[in-house]
Parts: sequence; C-alpha cells; structure tokens
Amino acid sequence: MGTDRRHLLARRDFLRYLTAGAGVLAAACAPAAAPAPTAAPAKPAETKPADAAKPVAGAPTAAAQPAAAAKSTGTKLTVWGWQSFTPEGDKALGDQMQEWGSANRTDVEYVVVENAQFPQKLAAAVEAKAAPDITMLTNPSNVLDYAGRELFADIADVWRDVSKQAGGFLKYVEDYYTIGNAYFAIPFEADTSPLFTRLDLVEKATGKREPPKTFDELTQAAKQINQPPGLHALGLCLGRVPDCESDAVGTIWNDGGALVDKEGKVALNSPETVAAMQRLKGWWDDKLIPPGATTWDDTGNNSAYQAKQVAFVRNPPSIYAWMQTNDKELLENSTMAPFPAGKSGSYAASGAWSWSVFNTSKNVDGAKDLIRHLMDPKRLQTVYAAVGGRWYPIYLDGQKDEYWTSRPIFKFYPDLLAGGRGLWWPAQPDPKLMAAIGEVRTRNVIPDMVQEIIVKGASVEESVKMAHDSMVEIFRGRGAKV
Repeated sequence: MGTDRRHLLARRDFLRYLTAGAGVLAAACAPAAAPAPTAAPAKPAETKPADAAKPVAGAPTAAAQPAAAAKSTGTKLTVWGWQSFTPEGDKALGDQMQEWGSANRTDVEYVVVENAQFPQKLAAAVEAKAAPDITMLTNPSNVLDYAGRELFADIADVWRDVSKQAGGFLKYVEDYYTIGNAYFAIPFEADTSPLFTRLDLVEKATGKREPPKTFDELTQAAKQINQPPGLHALGLCLGRVPDCESDAVGTIWNDGGALVDKEGKVALNSPETVAAMQRLKGWWDDKLIPPGATTWDDTGNNSAYQAKQVAFVRNPPSIYAWMQTNDKELLENSTMAPFPAGKSGSYAASGAWSWSVFNTSKNVDGAKDLIRHLMDPKRLQTVYAAVGGRWYPIYLDGQKDEYWTSRPIFKFYPDLLAGGRGLWWPAQPDPKLMAAIGEVRTRNVIPDMVQEIIVKGASVEESVKMAHDSMVEIFRGRGAKV
C-alpha cells in the first residue's frame, strides 16, 4: 500500500468531524446503555443516559502499585470505551484492566463514554492533542480512517500474538484493519443484527411457530398481526440514527442493491435500491410501522419490542440480554433469525468492535500488553457473559463454550457472520474508501434518504438520487473513487 493511503487529515475534515451529528459508529446499533437488571419491562435495553465520560467503578487508582513491572513503562494508561449496554459488562472490563495494571505497576483508567457522544469526543480529543492511549471503536471504517491519518500505532505484533488463539479469529475480520503489512486494531467481539420475532404472534397469524424467511412472507404475516394503534408489526427504525441505516441497508442488500460497486465507486442509485426503498415505503403506507418510528433513536426499536408493541425488529442481541433478566415470558416467545430474503437473498452485516492504540501514547508497549491481556479467550468469555450475549465470540473456538452451546437462539450465528458484509461491500476495504464510508455514516446520508421518502413525501427515485449525489460529494472530498 502506498503512502498516499496514509494521508494526514486536513483541518476542514476535522471540523467536519467535530460538527457532525451524533450516531456514527455502531454497525448495527449504537444506543445509550442497558438499564439495571431491575428496570421495568417497558424501558429499552439501551437507554441509560450518561452526561459525560466517566471512569468505571472498580478501575485502579494510583495507589494500586504492585511489586513487579512487565512490558510497561509504568506511565498511566487511559482507555476509552463505548458503553457495553450493561453496567456489569463495563465493570468486567474495568476489573480486567485493573488486574493487568496491578501486575505491571501501571495506573489504568477505563473511561466509558456515552455512545451518542463518543465520535465527537474522540475527534475533539485528537484535535486538542489529548487522545487516550487506547480507544475502542465499533466499525472498521473508522479504524482505517484514523490509521490513514497516521494517528494509530502499528500493532501487528499484537495481532500475531493473539489472532491464532482459540482457533483463530473469524475469517471475515482478517482484512478489516490492515494497511500494507501494518495492523491498526484488534477485534474483541463479532457483531451482527438478526431479526427478532414474536413467535406467539406469528403462530397465531400463520399457524407456524417460526420466523418468516422472505420479505413476502414477512409482509403477509405483518398484515395479519397488525393491530394499530397498540400493536404494529414492523419495528423498523426510521429516525436519523445508525439503526435506520442498518435497517435500510439490509433491505437494499436483500433486494440486490449496494452502496458501492466492486471498484469502490458510489453505486447507490440503482433500480435495486429504488425497489428496496419502494418496499420500505409500502410497509409504511400500509401502516405496518409505528408512526413514531420516524423520530426513534437507537433505543426506539428495543423499547417497542420490550413493551410488546411490535412483532419484528432487527437489532443486535441487547434485546435478548434484557429479556433474560426482565421478561422470561417474552423470551420464551421470541427468537433470533436472519433478516428475511428479498429478490437477491438474505444478507447480514458482519462487524466487530476493536481496540486501537494512539501513536501519541507515552506507553505504547504497555498499551499493547494490556490489549494482549484483555484478548485472553477466558477473559473475553467472562465479559461476553457479563453483557448477556450482546457481544459474540471473535475466536472460532469461543463458540464452543457452554454459554453459547446451551442457548439454541444463537445456533445460526456462525453462518450469519461468515456470510456477512461491510458497508463497503462488494469492494475491498482501503483507507480512502473506509474514510468516505465513515463520513457517509457521520452525515446520516442513508437515514436522510429514508426521511425524504417517509417524512417529506419526496419520490423514491428523487430521494435515492439525492443520497447518491451526497455520497459522490463525500467520496470526492475523501479522495476515494467516484
């Protein structure tokens, strides 16, 4: 890879980052946080607010100085993370960092940043030359964007050390984080968004206790289930947030469309995308989607499903984690399954959350070793259990753990992830393309397209072309192919 793929970001691009709206990084869902286990059933699984970055309870203090040091200068490490959707998950990570810090004479502070604020806070910290030592990111496009601006340290040695553990990483992440021979992130979980289905409602409507396999089956079942205003069948998010992007792109993929072509050029404006958006508009016109979905944030679909106001939602397993604690009856009547197939098939997004090290850290070696510590398969499984299954194993052998084999609801996950896609599909990821895709997400191009159709009443064709043109502008600004 040439040095032109590792260009420094111009100041105007930083300002664009700082002024962009919230809701950027999560591949499928980036909500606020999970409620405490005793929360009322109607409360969404991901709505706990946070006004600012906050240290996790149990994180080490400067007083916790052990006897021996290893692979660390002893200089304090600050780690920023997205909310894991449960306080238990945040604490599990904080405790593991404290364990490493105690063994390495290093004060480690784990700072959990509210998900909606994370992109802006991180961009502002970089601009102010006050970046943390380690950051969690939730999308490979953002990793390669930062790496392409020469902000991340090469951690290929960490990749070599950890990627072969426990059967190795799931194969789809192998090319997500590389520029040339360098690696700029270590994935710690596998991420996708299945379809949650109310089996009791489907059985009453169709006589079969199984989720729909095609869009046509979904539409037919939804019309039979629909009983507004109390019950709408399709809990699709139509607000200006990542969940709307996820639902819309999933529909586009399944009907044969894509954001880019094989060369990485913008390809949104196609007959397939138009057909997919006409399908979405048809669901809206038939009142199968709640009217409030146009203003939902990323917790809206969670809240609606947990309150039993919708029969279908597409979301990561945070809903499953919530039901385990708060509504066993709803859990027994729910399942997770692939998003129904359209004209082209059924496809899912395969993403990952990851750790990266800023090259401005005064303790890069310690940061690398802390990541090695966190990537121990047994420690990871402890965190997976703490977040109630919201994060799925990134190691192939991790799927064999009893936690997962005893839960049939996850049985299709390996195939779903193996056949998944990134937003840059069918192109190969490269820094300029990934930076452009990252900005498309930051500027809510896809949600705005949906809002033009649903809220403003613009024609599907006009709205798709407008979104396509916006992508072209962004791609040109980022030096990507158009």
